Amino acid sequence: MNHQEFLAAVGQGDASAVAEMLAADPHLAAPRPGEAADPVALAACHGHLAVLRLLLDRGAMGAAEGDPREAPTALMAAAGAGQQEAVALLLEHGADPALRDPVGRTAADHATEAGHADLARRLATDAEAERIVR
Repeated sequence: MNHQEFLAAVGQGDASAVAEMLAADPHLAAPRPGEAADPVALAACHGHLAVLRLLLDRGAMGAAEGDPREAPTALMAAAGAGQQEAVALLLEHGADPALRDPVGRTAADHATEAGHADLARRLATDAEAERIVR
C-alpha cells in the first residue's frame, strides 16, 4: 500500500479502507498541511465526514493547522467547498478560523468567495471570538 492508494480512499470517502490502511500504517495520518496531498483537507473539502473523523481521531491535524505558512488549511478548503459539517468538525478539533492565508484571507473569506454566505458569516463570528479571546 502506498500514499496514493490512501489518498484515493480518502478522496472516495471509503472509511473502511481508510481505517484498514491506518491500522496497517498509522503514519499515513501524519499532517501534510498546505499540500495537495493533505488527507484532512481532501476529506474536508469533499465532505467525507466519517473519513475526516478517522483522520482527526488519529492526529492528522497537527499544530500546523494554526500556522499561516501552511495555508490554505483544511478549514479554508472546507469553507471554500461549503462543507458546513466538515467545518464544524474541524472547529471542534481546534482549527483556527482567525488564521489568514498568505494573501490575507480567512476561512470566512474563502467561503464568501465561493458563494457560501451563511457559512462565511458563521466563520467570521468564530474568527472574531478567537481574536477577542486571545
